[in-house]
Amino acid sequence: PLEEQLLCSLASAQLYTLPLSNMDILKPGEMNFEPLAQVFHTGQVTGLDTCVRKPLIATCGRDHAVRVWNYHERTVELSKTFTEEAHSVAFHPSGLLVLVGFADKLRLMNLLIDDIRPYKELAI
Repeated sequence: PLEEQLLCSLASAQLYTLPLSNMDILKPGEMNFEPLAQVFHTGQVTGLDTCVRKPLIATCGRDHAVRVWNYHERTVELSKTFTEEAHSVAFHPSGLLVLVGFADKLRLMNLLIDDIRPYKELAI
């Protein structure tokens, strides 16, 4: 009702917002759309697993992304986009590794503070 925010919906069903209250004092480079909520998968989710020791869920989808979610805080902890589609994902019981299945290989990956990094690759 106060018309202080511009909301934009994309074809991928993502919502972005731009605050309008400070438009007169912002420089053009400072006017950026921000995600309204966490960024979701833009296509079908093809794999999902839960961690037995941590409040985490791993998902992969047709958008070539693997995401690790914290279901207590309802946030995305990590996200990585690959050049190929991931078909399945599974947590190691420790919650420190994920195994991601691609069309021609399996990748065992370390979950770091700010990245999902490949550790070992197995051809299938």
